Amino acid sequence: MAEMIKKLILIAAAVIALFLLQTSFAPHFPFFAGRWFEWANFITLPAVLFALFERRRHNLGWGLAVLGGFLLDIYSARFFGFWMIILLFAVLAIKLGIKKYVRLPSFW
Repeated sequence: MAEMIKKLILIAAAVIALFLLQTSFAPHFPFFAGRWFEWANFITLPAVLFALFERRRHNLGWGLAVLGGFLLDIYSARFFGFWMIILLFAVLAIKLGIKKYVRLPSFW
């Protein structure tokens, strides 16, 4: 149990560090200032990757989507909850797609 809490704290700290990197450091570089970076940012990519590669019964992707969506909503010009809805929908689509179309080995 203590190991799981350490893992959650470490992942939350990493998401917050990525968020701070995105909001304070990345806008000063032209490569990160394009329109594409609005959707494929430092928070969206880890949320999608966690949803893709975590075990089927684990829910860390959902928590990462909620935390990342909340942090992105703080500095977003869109209505509050937009990024949280987008990230939760992405995790839902990935989870349902994996459940319906991917056959995993029996030990998974």
